[in-house]
Amino acid sequence: MEKDLLVEIGTEEMPASFLEPAIKQIKDFSVDYFEKNYLRYSDLKVWATPRRLVIYVEKLKDFQESQEEEIRGPAAHIAYRDGEWTDVAKKFAEQNKADLKDLIIKDTPKGRYVFLKRVREGKPTIEIIQSFVVDMLKNIRFPKMMKWGNVNFTFGRPIRWILSLYGDELVPISVAGVNSSKYTRPPRFYLRSFIEVNDATKYLNILRENFVIVDHIERKDNILKQIKEIAESNSLILDYDAELLDEVNFLVEYPTALLGHFDERYLKLPDIVLKVTLEKKQRYFPLRNGDGNLVNKFIVIRNGTKDYADIVIEGNERVLKARLADAEYYFNEDIKNPLESYKSKLEGIIFQEKLGTIRDKVERVKKIVYEIARILSLSEDETKILVRSVDLYKADLGTLMVSEYPELHAIIGSIYAKVSGEKEPIPIIIGEYIYPRTLDEKIPSHYLASLLGIADRIDSLAGYFFLGLFPTGSEDPIGLRRITGGLIKIFLESDIRLSIKELLEYAWKVYGFGEGRDRLYQGFIFIGQRLRNILLDMYPLEVVESVLNVDFDPLWKTKRRIASIIEIKKDPNFNSVVKAFNRLYRILPKELTLKEIRPELFVSNYEKNLYEDFIKIKNDLEKDLEKGDYLNLFKHELLITFANDIEAFFDNVLVMSPNEDEKNNRLSLIWNIKTFLWEFCDWSKLS
Repeated sequence: MEKDLLVEIGTEEMPASFLEPAIKQIKDFSVDYFEKNYLRYSDLKVWATPRRLVIYVEKLKDFQESQEEEIRGPAAHIAYRDGEWTDVAKKFAEQNKADLKDLIIKDTPKGRYVFLKRVREGKPTIEIIQSFVVDMLKNIRFPKMMKWGNVNFTFGRPIRWILSLYGDELVPISVAGVNSSKYTRPPRFYLRSFIEVNDATKYLNILRENFVIVDHIERKDNILKQIKEIAESNSLILDYDAELLDEVNFLVEYPTALLGHFDERYLKLPDIVLKVTLEKKQRYFPLRNGDGNLVNKFIVIRNGTKDYADIVIEGNERVLKARLADAEYYFNEDIKNPLESYKSKLEGIIFQEKLGTIRDKVERVKKIVYEIARILSLSEDETKILVRSVDLYKADLGTLMVSEYPELHAIIGSIYAKVSGEKEPIPIIIGEYIYPRTLDEKIPSHYLASLLGIADRIDSLAGYFFLGLFPTGSEDPIGLRRITGGLIKIFLESDIRLSIKELLEYAWKVYGFGEGRDRLYQGFIFIGQRLRNILLDMYPLEVVESVLNVDFDPLWKTKRRIASIIEIKKDPNFNSVVKAFNRLYRILPKELTLKEIRPELFVSNYEKNLYEDFIKIKNDLEKDLEKGDYLNLFKHELLITFANDIEAFFDNVLVMSPNEDEKNNRLSLIWNIKTFLWEFCDWSKLS
């Protein structure tokens, strides 16, 4: 028999950011649990609202699948003698409540043993569900766990009720001081205490009738439909970040979209200030007209019905007016002074307790920027522009606007730089250096902004590495993964020819760190691991490993290696060439004392030919490899001959010759060829 399973965990309101990860955790745990417990079903869904986490399993079998199991018993020579089962075998059968006729003897790698083969009947599903729910609730992790009352249990928010049904049958569950029932609760705005659900299949409709849309995907579509209808009916265009819709979706159970207004005078504020106020501070949806300009209207999502809509709109307009009045005041006060005047306030803003103030950071970054300018041979004008940008790039942290709207750092700095009369591209550099803040964002459009972004991140990483502030598990309080990800993305999507290792070494000196170099090395490994994770989302495992096994710094060479490997894998000779190269890898001893290659010691033409072709290819390609022109290796006219030389050498030459000089000379030849080829990649990882 099949029935639908419903489990609803009712809680105090969860933060919106908790719910998406919780949905995934519950889904993964449930699928795995049902698989391991031989529970078969048609479909498994997980839904969430601010006050409820729901598991709904369609057509769940009422019994576990029967399982065939094999239990190993005593050794055969003890349990079976002279064609008869011994007392040892009888005791084994008795302990497992089986008959002697169920025993068999099988050969194993450890010898012949007695086995009991039997079918274990499945338990009733309802019994397994009880432990499933308790185990699942104990295994979910939230960014912040909470304890409440006298309950010895932790969860994202206090658990207040549990609704659990298998078909129309109550599943008795007790956890966190709460006993399950057939009752759920309505939204807070609906004046009813409890709602009875007698059948799992009727759950969604009963909740809809009581103003709860449980399915978050359905709820999101509902919000989207409503806001689009309002925008279109007013000939306006929605303009919001995707994260806003996701967040609002998990803030409400029964969404109703309403149109509000604000005073036109606030449209004089920069667009970004309006958008952040509307979206980030108030969770409203901004609107634009056909010309692309923001208008003095917004859409708010109410958690409830359209009842008393005018009062709700008026209340939201009143709150927004206060927000915008504050933003207007901050902006007007800030622009009374040039951006440069706010630099003095940076001495009072801590960057990191043990790493000094923001002013200290600016001075360090300036030194790193001068070093970058030297390495890249920037022009005098480019260097001046970059240094001036460094002087101002943190100044907005001293303004009223950024103190209230920290997410606008750099963006406000760019706006204030323009107002202060700073010439382009300085405002662009100041505004773009923060990008990318996530791996989904684009890198700066201006080359010098990317250089400032690199210098800023290098300074932060060097300091954090020195303090040993590495992420642990999912915890990353200072955002080291984010900082590193931004640095890596700039290098991967540009052609900036800098070494991360060299820059970190330089930043280490700028800080004046005289110790802790093991942490610098640990930090470099951390960057490599972060790079590996990023590359694995873009390229095949074997390509990534073949490149990173050699080195990843400088990154401009790494990305060229990857591109070259992907290209040369299309070559019809690829497999045979790689096979030949890997013969070099396999024969070399781990510990090898190298000596100079002495051509006069070559005995056969096979080693002479290999040496001569190697020297020719090496001389032809050394400069190409330095410049990152790795494809030229596969374009070289001697490549196939060279690969054949390697095969012929190993097929016809005794490398480990009894003559010590010959052996060492041949090993040195192999090592030199291998070292040269492994500058490109680790060929042993490619197939």
